[in-house]
Amino acid sequence: MPNKEDFKVSTFYMVEMHYPLDDDREAFNCFYHKHITMLLSIDGFLSAQRYECTHEARSPFLAVYRLKDPDVMTSEGYTSRAGRDSVDPVFKAKMTNWDRNLVQGDIENMDVADNGWMVLIDRLSADSAPLPEGFTSLSIVGLDATIVERGVMIGQEGSPPDISDVENWIVRRFHPVHAPRHPA
Repeated sequence: MPNKEDFKVSTFYMVEMHYPLDDDREAFNCFYHKHITMLLSIDGFLSAQRYECTHEARSPFLAVYRLKDPDVMTSEGYTSRAGRDSVDPVFKAKMTNWDRNLVQGDIENMDVADNGWMVLIDRLSADSAPLPEGFTSLSIVGLDATIVERGVMIGQEGSPPDISDVENWIVRRFHPVHAPRHPA
């Protein structure tokens, strides 16, 4: 397994939201699959994976896109075809708690295996407790910047650690909705 020092800083576009899945889960997943296909056709989008929270949360759905660099989000390829206005109005009308954060960290990717998990921990203020041991820090570098700092921990099997009471942090545990996807 490579050492952390072997990785360069990676950039990720993280989209999170709440979406009521009463009777249109299949239609929503079909829409999102096509949306990811479109995003992966934009130069600089390297991978994509969707996740769902394993517990009640303000924004239980997460999509993570690995990017070549932060400039992808201001490129002509992205601004002419993507962004909030590229979402089908039928689904957009039901999306709430929709945040987009551009982050960077010393982690190669955030791909999670079918039986794996991801824990995100979000610093709510600068005076929150330090990031717990075992988490990789993700600095917020753009877009909505709805949090001060994010930490990520990924496991490819088993269960995530029980991290629930870190002062002034929000903790969410996720499992993958689908396997990591890459440009065609």
